[in-house]
Amino acid sequence: MQIAKLFFSTLLFLCISLSSQAQLSATLPFLDFRPVSNYNDCAAILFNGKMLADEYSPEGKCKLGADMKGILTVAEVKLPATCNTQANSIAFKVAIKNKRANTIWMYSEKALQEVQLEDILKKCEPGDRIIFMTVDQRYSLPHHEVEVVWGC
Repeated sequence: MQIAKLFFSTLLFLCISLSSQAQLSATLPFLDFRPVSNYNDCAAILFNGKMLADEYSPEGKCKLGADMKGILTVAEVKLPATCNTQANSIAFKVAIKNKRANTIWMYSEKALQEVQLEDILKKCEPGDRIIFMTVDQRYSLPHHEVEVVWGC
């Protein structure tokens, strides 16, 4: 009888512990099925190896002239980000937001490691914006939209 009470109380304690989220990760981390947190690592668009955003903050802007030429990449950055902070290059896709039709269309179906700006600009109209999308959800890319400046 004593063994039955001990077994029942142990089983009851285990059931309560497993049903409590606070106890789950602290006592049995291998049973924690919550999704891994996304957007923990920072990324930035680089133009010819330099960070394109004028500042890595919510107020930062990305602008390129329609007459410019160079290579666009996306790379992991370590904060605090500076103009030349670059770590691992990461895969991305590109879309173009057409101003006239207010429509976003996919420029690159495949994931890219780099792309020539002049190739993208051949598909753009004045007022369009270039949209960068990371392939891996680990990366936060807050400055994902590039304004193309057409003339003065």
